[in-house]
Amino acid sequence: MLESRPGTSDPRAPSFDQLVTVHQLRLFRAVAEHGGFSRAGQALGLSQPAISHQLKELATTVGVPLIDVIGRRVQLTQAGDLLLEHSRRILAEFDAAGAALDELRGLRRGVLRVAGDTTVGAYVLPDVLGAFRDEHPATQVHLDVGNRQHVLELLVAGSVDFAVSGRPWDDPPFPLTVEPFLANNLIAVASPVHRLARRSRISLAEFAREPFIVREPGSGTRETAEETFAAAGLVLRPIMQLANNGAIKRAVARNLGVTIMSRYATSLELEIGRLVDLPVSGFPVRRQWHLVRPRDKQLGPLDEAFLAFVREGSWTSTIGRPMSTD
Repeated sequence: MLESRPGTSDPRAPSFDQLVTVHQLRLFRAVAEHGGFSRAGQALGLSQPAISHQLKELATTVGVPLIDVIGRRVQLTQAGDLLLEHSRRILAEFDAAGAALDELRGLRRGVLRVAGDTTVGAYVLPDVLGAFRDEHPATQVHLDVGNRQHVLELLVAGSVDFAVSGRPWDDPPFPLTVEPFLANNLIAVASPVHRLARRSRISLAEFAREPFIVREPGSGTRETAEETFAAAGLVLRPIMQLANNGAIKRAVARNLGVTIMSRYATSLELEIGRLVDLPVSGFPVRRQWHLVRPRDKQLGPLDEAFLAFVREGSWTSTIGRPMSTD
């Protein structure tokens, strides 16, 4: 029976993709490009025996001779030429992957994906994410805005890394980590020409008798409004349902009804006198926005940086300035 020897073709040779290492390919490329073991060793800071040992193992693994040593000259075999061509491409891709990961670790690249419910997404998160990018200008931010149900669907689908919502979900499909994000005061809002606008005091029962303009089912603001009235034995009477805060503010400004809305969403209109904050008993209703993420999801470097940024809290000075997004 003939025995195979290192560097000769052997159908029983181990699988190439299981045993060839990136280190071996680097050594092989260095020997080929420097024209010998000694010069490759000098360039890499390795001894000639160490390089020779690794390349013998490489030849054994691939099952064909790669290098001929003729006198003091190193010459690649046909298989060696083929492997060198592919090695250069493999190592270039591997080095590019390493550089990209280094940039990600160093926050020199990456995409932060955040979802926010309709109010916080429109009136708060743009300022917060802008302040975060001021600290990490090489990163990108993707913000998706919708009602609570839409935000939950994005979390479930893995489409976002974080969500900001007014209230945690009762029965999420997987465990969530929830922590405070920002206080959110809901106020009673009306047109400055509304009959209650000049009153110094309004009972909750009297306010409840007014025609209401509300958000769609699934909105956290609407749910809070309904719960506020229900806790007092009262019923909300919607006469109009609109899925956009700007549309609601326009309707209220036209004195078509009253509403309950976050102070963050009405700051500009209150300042210029287009809307008024009614002094209703029990208002403002104090609520909290929360930062939410899947509990078992591993955080990447950019996620860790954003979490630390939110917890540090200096961004709160960037929000709350009156402006309109409508």
